[in-house]
Amino acid sequence: MSRLPSIYRLAQVALDAIVAILALFLAFFVRFEGTLPAQYWPLVEGILLVGIPARLLINWAFGVYRQIWRLFSLRDFWALFQAGSFYSLSLILLARLLLPKVIALPVLPLGVAVMDWGFCLAGMTCIRFLRSWQTPSTKGKHRLSTAQTKRLLLLGAGRAGAQIVRETRQNDRFNFQVVGFLDDDRSKLGRQVEGIQVLDKISQLVSWTNRLAVDEVLITMPSAPSDRIQRAVNLAKLEGIPIKIVPPMQELLSDRSLTRQIRDIRLEDLLGRPEVLLDFNQKLSNDFPSATEQIQDHVVLVTGAGGTIGSELCRQLARLQPRQLILVGRGENSIFHIDRELRQTFPNLEVVPVIADVRDTARIQKILRHFQPQVIFHAAAHKHVPLMEQNPTEAIENNTIASAKLALLADQMGVQTFVLISTDKAVAPTSFMGLSKRLAELLVSGVARQSQTRFLSVRFGNVLGSRGSVVLIFQEQIARGGPVTVTDPTMTRFFMTTPEATRLVLQSLAVGKTGQILVLDMGEPMRIYTLAEQLIRLEGYVPERDIKIQTTGIRPGEKLHEALVDEDEELCSTPHPRLNCLNKKQLHYLPVDFTLEQIETILKSEQLECLWQLLSPNFSSIAPHERAVDNTLN
Repeated sequence: MSRLPSIYRLAQVALDAIVAILALFLAFFVRFEGTLPAQYWPLVEGILLVGIPARLLINWAFGVYRQIWRLFSLRDFWALFQAGSFYSLSLILLARLLLPKVIALPVLPLGVAVMDWGFCLAGMTCIRFLRSWQTPSTKGKHRLSTAQTKRLLLLGAGRAGAQIVRETRQNDRFNFQVVGFLDDDRSKLGRQVEGIQVLDKISQLVSWTNRLAVDEVLITMPSAPSDRIQRAVNLAKLEGIPIKIVPPMQELLSDRSLTRQIRDIRLEDLLGRPEVLLDFNQKLSNDFPSATEQIQDHVVLVTGAGGTIGSELCRQLARLQPRQLILVGRGENSIFHIDRELRQTFPNLEVVPVIADVRDTARIQKILRHFQPQVIFHAAAHKHVPLMEQNPTEAIENNTIASAKLALLADQMGVQTFVLISTDKAVAPTSFMGLSKRLAELLVSGVARQSQTRFLSVRFGNVLGSRGSVVLIFQEQIARGGPVTVTDPTMTRFFMTTPEATRLVLQSLAVGKTGQILVLDMGEPMRIYTLAEQLIRLEGYVPERDIKIQTTGIRPGEKLHEALVDEDEELCSTPHPRLNCLNKKQLHYLPVDFTLEQIETILKSEQLECLWQLLSPNFSSIAPHERAVDNTLN
């Protein structure tokens, strides 16, 4: 019984049959100016008895009756268009060329066939749109009487706004009633989108929220520049109006409704950086396949997979459909969370969580031998500068030695590509954390010189919202009522959103040559003080009036300003405009085995300041046996 067509589908078929019959007669009447010549009656009867049922069967074959009419969309229309066109072409072939030669039937006029196609397609489309329009109106009346319904004002009368209106009408679980649009496009003012009027410019936000008793404002401009978003947020926050946003285009999941992706305003929405949209299918160099080709159907391993960069790398990688994604990390909670998230978001992806410390070389070797990854992203690292100043041995062991030994293992196991995640702290380092990452860059480049594996290092600045980052610290201080502590009013840092940084890391696969250090285009540096002010405003407060900003002084190991390129490094372009590579006047690698011996000797002697000697330009030019008796390193 469950296989029989439902009454609902039979009703759809019946309505389409009525439309098809009316379209046929209308086509004849229009063609012959209100009459139907007697000579064509046998043809009409044949079409009614055979053609109409055939049309309905063709519709069924093209999936037309699997559609939900109240959710009728452009994709559904395309199926209807294909079915109607196939029927009409078949009708022309049979009724004009074949049947008149076999049986005594008049030739079907071409004008009738064309008009029948147009009238039928228009009629079937109209009844589906009437159903989709009828559904929200009845539901809207129901929700108006619901006390929990939120009155929603949308900023941006484009496609995203129209989709939000449709989704809120079609799903009772979304307790929203859209009461109007605001948009700065003058051509839209006074017009309607999905039956909702475009009332005014966004600058009139406060006036309309009061007039319409708005409960919440939603920014539906995925491609809007940050300054427009900033102005809207400032207007809403000053009046205490809750405001949310539809994420930017690069964050939207195409297989999810927009309404489910609505979120709070984040700092990155106000950052002022241009949107980065990358095509991972694009082949950027004759030397390498596209990023997608290097990931799709490959085994990919990510160390530090539970961290901010590592977990976002896993999300971006999952979209490229690797055969297997290995999540390596030593924190079981963070690995548990990213593993569960990926399984929910990408149910067809094979995800393997592995708890391991990258410093445990024997354990890592077993993992690589078992899974045989073709691509490794090494994101595991200690990153906090002041904390590593107090624990320099941990920084060197985790960031330098473990990275070099993992690179050596990658070479031994025949890994195709190894990507080291580096940092701007590695440029002219003044901290042990920066030193540890600079040594890692040089050692990985050293491994690359004698390996078939491609080794890349990707260097970028701060990412917004990473665990323990300045953004989260400021947010905690604001939540406590202040003060917000800034080390120096003039201090600047490079900032990038986590998705943006990881997307560029993935794109580096398509351009990076082995041994290269690639540098992401981070834009202009941002004053930390300005960052604090923006976060305070984002929470609806006024800096210095509601929340004080206090200067505390630079901490050990910190720089006033970071750089992405050292004095003896030259920035060169790559085939991708947002990725650059470094050329260095002097040798930019270290002999791996000997350097590791020297580092371990220094760590045992606890004369950690000797580590800085490894960066000396002369170090790479001294013969190994001479270095062994170099007293400065012992």
